[in-house]
Amino acid sequence: MLQTTTSRFEIPGFALPIRYLGMGVYLAWIYSVQFGSTTSPSPIPGATVEPLFLISNFMNALALIICALNARRIMAHPRRTIIPWVAGVFMCVGTLLMALPSTFLAEAHMMDQLIVIASVGGSVLTGLGLAAIILLWSEFYAALPMRQVALYYSSSFLLAVVLHLLIMALNPQVALFITAALPMISAGCFVASMNMIKLQLTTADEAKRNEASAIADALDRDSQQKWSFPVRPMLLMAAYSFTMNFCRTTGGVLNDLTMLGVAFAALIVLVFALFFFERFDVRYLFRIALPLMVAGALLQPFVQGGGLLVAGIMLNMSHASFVILTMIVLSTICSRYGVLAIWLFGLTRAARVIASVLGSYCGTSAWAVLDESGILLLTNIVVIVLVAFSMFLLNETDLETTWGITPVKTRHETATYRESLSGRCAQVARLHGLTLREEEILALLAQGKSTPRIQQELCISNGTAKSHIRHIYAKLNVHSRDEVIQLVNTMDE
Repeated sequence: MLQTTTSRFEIPGFALPIRYLGMGVYLAWIYSVQFGSTTSPSPIPGATVEPLFLISNFMNALALIICALNARRIMAHPRRTIIPWVAGVFMCVGTLLMALPSTFLAEAHMMDQLIVIASVGGSVLTGLGLAAIILLWSEFYAALPMRQVALYYSSSFLLAVVLHLLIMALNPQVALFITAALPMISAGCFVASMNMIKLQLTTADEAKRNEASAIADALDRDSQQKWSFPVRPMLLMAAYSFTMNFCRTTGGVLNDLTMLGVAFAALIVLVFALFFFERFDVRYLFRIALPLMVAGALLQPFVQGGGLLVAGIMLNMSHASFVILTMIVLSTICSRYGVLAIWLFGLTRAARVIASVLGSYCGTSAWAVLDESGILLLTNIVVIVLVAFSMFLLNETDLETTWGITPVKTRHETATYRESLSGRCAQVARLHGLTLREEEILALLAQGKSTPRIQQELCISNGTAKSHIRHIYAKLNVHSRDEVIQLVNTMDE
């Protein structure tokens, strides 16, 4: 059997599988290609919205939407295992082709028309490949427990920042080829992660076998349940992405040190996931993200030099906090309620991509035609819209439920669902105001499972399990597991 010790970074009380950080590798590619680097056709933010940038993101958004609308077909495709390698090749080749106008082919006096065609083709390939890589990793993370999502995703952000800064320090042509290789490395990490899950299903270690079985079951789940359109998460994610890219292109600092904001946000989540997870609450990220975004956006027009750098760090920290928040929340919705990850992440990510392009376009247009007072006024309007969206599209209760996404059922499906145990538990939870975690524990209680068994299945401490059960009893006005079972069983009556 393959040895796994070389692919795990040991932390007291926890192990970090390095292969799971392949998401950080493709994030480093995004930072190095799309956010102004030596491998990008236009390394200067605020100058123009590059046609290749627009084409790549348009294809990315289109591919994400198409995949989302065909999620079940994609999951059932017999040759799905080759998708990561195809996506990696697309992005690798596309990265090299997109860089043609500013690299060796231009110096060799190649035909301008050929360079344009190849560059456009490269931008199409990167957009398609990136959509596949995003959905593959999002689906995989959605099969993990919440603590692991927080741990691995924050670690991926830290890895992405380190890789990006290292790439920026290299010779431009060396940086180009290393950047082009990142998607293939990410694809390899994904395949290694999937293969390791299969190996662990047959291991003698019961804990690893149970963990792998839970992940495999979540990945193979083919829920036929239809859900309402995720309007609220899509709009709020779009608002944050628009604000971030608008501010980045209206004279923001052109210093890669602003990426430290991403590292700070990821480091905070990582520390809590490692050492204080029992006290970790994703609502803290929302409370951090909005004030930082507002402060960074309003501060930027008034400062120069070091102050501009601070504003950039605040903006990046805010955006990274919100992105990590949404990954944790959406992954939890997928794993707890059976929402298809390809569908949910495809739609929400497409909204982010479209909003990012619109934000860049509006920002560059404002920078070109408005003076400082005009940019300040427009920035204030953008901030006000962001705050309004945050107030009306998300409250802290949403972070423990389905964020406004509800099941869509026919009459027959509704009757069958209501008669099922999960349906009755969901009805009890809605009527009595139970949180997402409490509803999950309620379903286990209704199956007659003991507190130690609940603790084991949910990977929580005994004290946390008992605390949740006490809260459930109080909200339902019951005093024992038998009363819970009776209440759930008589729900239809």
